[in-house]
Amino acid sequence: MRRLVFVIGLAACEDKQLTKLEQVKQQVCACKDVACAEAAMKDVPSGDIHPNHREQGVARDMLDCLAKLYDAAKPDLPE
Repeated sequence: MRRLVFVIGLAACEDKQLTKLEQVKQQVCACKDVACAEAAMKDVPSGDIHPNHREQGVARDMLDCLAKLYDAAKPDLPE
């Protein structure tokens, strides 16, 4: 029974982390400039984290949004 409680507790903790990542991703992807996105990225959980597959996917999507903002902010260079 103790093991079941521990596993349920871990799952709840991971769900909180996934929810937080999704919230930050929504903020980053809603940004219109790099400064906004970088400020939102400061809310990404840090420390001793072992992301699961779903969390890695959310993080990848978040970084894709950030990369698009960086690309849009680059000055056009003459060819």
